[in-house]
Amino acid sequence: MLAENARLRAYELTFAPGAENSPVPASSTRVVRVLAGGTLERTYPDGKKETVNYKTGEVRINQSSLPVTTKNVGSKPVRLYVVQLK
Repeated sequence: MLAENARLRAYELTFAPGAENSPVPASSTRVVRVLAGGTLERTYPDGKKETVNYKTGEVRINQSSLPVTTKNVGSKPVRLYVVQLK
């Protein structure tokens, strides 16, 4: 966590190659800036998998999402700067 107030939180995420996070609860809308790109795989509660490619410098607005587990399936660390609505 880098900063937080009543409406927003800003944080940085780093996924080492092969690293997997525990299931993350459903999330609100967020702005994601890619500091170091790579490939992440999302696994949803129903078992569906989605591969997401991030390019360094890219900015995305991600809408609210279901709970997911995320794994770095690439060969390089992926670093993301996230600003999320609470």
